Amino acid sequence: MKLPLTLRIAYHSFRSVVRAGLLFMIAWVVFIPASADENAALGVPQSIQYPPGLRTMRMAQVVVNVAPPQLYTLVARASGRDIPPFLIQVAMMQMAAGNVLPATATVTPKIDSSRDIDGPRFIQVD
Repeated sequence: MKLPLTLRIAYHSFRSVVRAGLLFMIAWVVFIPASADENAALGVPQSIQYPPGLRTMRMAQVVVNVAPPQLYTLVARASGRDIPPFLIQVAMMQMAAGNVLPATATVTPKIDSSRDIDGPRFIQVD
């Protein structure tokens, strides 16, 4: 059975619009530099174009704005832990707001000390 020409045109045009939207979303997440609002949300100076956590924040914004509410239930079940879907939703909203940085973006400062020694360290109380 062959569909009428108008239905085929409608199907292929809808498919091309969806593909173009996905391509635009991927380009926005990967290639477009951070705006002033995104830099302020991540707490970095305006001179940084791609701050750490920008892609994570943008992906969380996509999930919060586009995904259906059942996604949080599926993620909670897939995690294998006793995490309620509401907690997953709150975490995604916090990441979308820029309040949570990924573990790869957090940098632990290295403390320079002249007391670095090889081997174990012992604490002596006077």
